[in-house]
Amino acid sequence: MTEDDYHRYITAFNACDYDTLETFFADDFVLENAGFAVRGKKAFRDFYAFFHQFCREEVEFRQFFPGKNGFVANVAIHFTGLKELSQAELDARGYPGMTPIPVGMTVPVEFYIHYKLDAAGLVKHIKGAVWVPEATPAGQ
Repeated sequence: MTEDDYHRYITAFNACDYDTLETFFADDFVLENAGFAVRGKKAFRDFYAFFHQFCREEVEFRQFFPGKNGFVANVAIHFTGLKELSQAELDARGYPGMTPIPVGMTVPVEFYIHYKLDAAGLVKHIKGAVWVPEATPAGQ
């Protein structure tokens, strides 16, 4: 996947265009996220069909770092609460590492996401690291 391909991927993600997104994935791809794993295209679609009812995600591209068997992308994801979602519901659905976003609030979170590619250049594995900014004293 090239950087231009990745920009098309982000455009599809931001539009919740799951059909286009799935063209970038190997059939058996895995997304590791917040302490749980989504395995395969159907599970990916099911997860986001659920999550995007409650939270809008908008990916902001920052940098692309190509590698031998994949790449790393630095992005900020802006999470906006759309509908009330409880931690209990997330836990019950098997997503205990996620945090609900209050309705109307937008929270930007910086990620470094590692994408492993298969021999055909399709995404085989996605795993992100969250950048937690240094706390600053109030008023600064």
